[in-house]
Amino acid sequence: MNTKSLARRSLLKGLGAIAMSSIILSSNAHAKSTKSKKFHRLNLFSTHIQKSFHPKIFTNSGSLDVMGLFEVDKAMMDYHAYQITRIDLRLVNLLYNINSYIGFNRKINILSGYRTPQTNAYLRRHTYGVAKHSYHIKAMAVDVHIDGMRLSRAKDIIRGINHHGGVGYYPNSGFIHTDVGPKRNWVTL
Repeated sequence: MNTKSLARRSLLKGLGAIAMSSIILSSNAHAKSTKSKKFHRLNLFSTHIQKSFHPKIFTNSGSLDVMGLFEVDKAMMDYHAYQITRIDLRLVNLLYNINSYIGFNRKINILSGYRTPQTNAYLRRHTYGVAKHSYHIKAMAVDVHIDGMRLSRAKDIIRGINHHGGVGYYPNSGFIHTDVGPKRNWVTL
């Protein structure tokens, strides 16, 4: 072999080693992020039934935990009708991302999650600002406030995390609405 071939072969080996090490590093970073998720539980508090929920969202393999999802469904149930439904997984993911950002030691207080059509109709008749075709009916929305955090700060955090859905700010009522419907923001006093 001539010197040129050896130099080229060494260069290719070096590039291969760099490529392989970057693959290993990126897979280690992914494994660490998945590993950290599997131990975290949501920290939810249903204000109307006065019960805390700490559902495990991910199994040890990183997949969704069915029993944990059922706990989320219970935390977000229609407390007027005492009905539970499957909460949209995008909303569960949004809650997880919010809880991850604020810290799992802080509670997300659930004021209103899923609503039956009957509950929504009742609230429309007796409360200002309830949408006729609310995303709460589709189990795609939640009204929250975050333990120990100014409402305006919580609104900013949720707007920063929820890039695709709606975020409504209700400062006089003391809560933030967030959903996984179309992108929109509003303030209601």
